[in-house]
Amino acid sequence: MKNEQASNTSTRRGGRMKFTFAALAVSFLLLVFAVIYASWQSSRASEANLPVPAMEQIALALRTFHHQTGRFPSDFRELNERVWRRARTQQISPDGKTLTAAQSNYFYTFHAITPANPTRADTPPKAAIWGAPVGERASESATYFWYVTPQKIEGWMGPALTRETVAVTGAVPSEQQLALLTMTRQTTNGVSLTAPKTSGISSFLPF
Repeated sequence: MKNEQASNTSTRRGGRMKFTFAALAVSFLLLVFAVIYASWQSSRASEANLPVPAMEQIALALRTFHHQTGRFPSDFRELNERVWRRARTQQISPDGKTLTAAQSNYFYTFHAITPANPTRADTPPKAAIWGAPVGERASESATYFWYVTPQKIEGWMGPALTRETVAVTGAVPSEQQLALLTMTRQTTNGVSLTAPKTSGISSFLPF
């Protein structure tokens, strides 16, 4: 009888120990998962805050407008009305010259340049675009200035500039002004002019 009781007691203890070990194993796995998930969330949030330029999308929209009308729009409001179908109304300033893309942490200014003699083939219309990063990680991204024509893009890239600096520089800066801002001319060579130096979720965020 005593042997039977001892055996039952031993069995119960063994069962409790197995349960304890199983619970510890599950707790450990949950802890590891929580650490990995927290790290992933932190990385995701960090990536989401990194400014990602959308200069190429804006250039494409401008060329689409030009293809449809034979001219560039006078401001972002006109571009938004025809090409973006009013999807960016909330992003555009009252004067139509600035577009702030909060999701991708960039702001843009736009100025249409009409040739003095539109009949001359060697003076095509141009659209001047500034794109500058904003937000807590603005210093990690670049500022862009582009001349967009129906045939080509002339681009400059430089360090992060503030809204105030862009405003003071003007909508159509000279090459000397761009040089003073350490903006350097870009070459395509088959590569995106604004290819971001990072990869991840922020690369797919709409501007």
